[in-house]
Amino acid sequence: MQAFEPGIYCLRMLRERLNKAYTQRGVLYDMSLKQLKEKYAGSKFGIWWAVITPVILAVSINFVFVSVFKIGIQNYTLFVLAGILPWFFFNNALSEATDAFIVNSSILQQGIFPREFIPVSSVLANLFNFCIGLIILLPVFIALNPKIILLLPLLFILIILHFIFTLGLGLFCSSLGVYLRDLKQFLSIIFMFWFWITPVFYSLEMVDKRFQWVCLSNPMTYYINAYQNILFKSASPSMPQMLLIFAGSLISVIIGLTVFFKCEPGLLKRI
Repeated sequence: MQAFEPGIYCLRMLRERLNKAYTQRGVLYDMSLKQLKEKYAGSKFGIWWAVITPVILAVSINFVFVSVFKIGIQNYTLFVLAGILPWFFFNNALSEATDAFIVNSSILQQGIFPREFIPVSSVLANLFNFCIGLIILLPVFIALNPKIILLLPLLFILIILHFIFTLGLGLFCSSLGVYLRDLKQFLSIIFMFWFWITPVFYSLEMVDKRFQWVCLSNPMTYYINAYQNILFKSASPSMPQMLLIFAGSLISVIIGLTVFFKCEPGLLKRI
């Protein structure tokens, strides 16, 4: 019976935090919206940067791989966009969440809302940014494949699962980031490698079978591939793929919450 006590305690704590978060959900929304506005404060193009940046990068990749390497994927720019939009969300959300407690140390010390709101709001702000860019570009994908309209409910589920996966890693990195101040710089190096082993600008079938295990061991492969299936191929991801995505999201958020709860008591002392 004693072996179950820590698990029961964690579940009770999680339930209490979720109830408190729901009660103060308006505060979380305002924090996320404020971060989104600050991202483009003073910018001439404002929220349009949510589209401009990925489009420019996709066009650049298109030039290299179509004009130079002669890759044989039709509408290659849209293929890249279908993967690079969710990758930008993941990359930017995790990068900003990592030092969220350090950047917002003054707010953290006030203790007027749950501490997890700080990294969660960073991830939510980037989710809003991602959704705005996706909504603007979605008509282009629909014009290419009208069947995408039938897959919009599945796309919504995928976005939620992707958010949960990113949120779990965000809680994990933001908690450790207080104790390891070089974590954000270290992550920037990891992201450079992580981007190249994620099939954003190439399909998994193009990878030599000897090295496909590298991509398949990368959880982001399944999320990006699912986005490309829906947005570019207008096809549903397979059931095994969706189950892996669900499992990845669940494992990520469990690990993230566990690390956060363990590190939370020492946050104020470390900042």
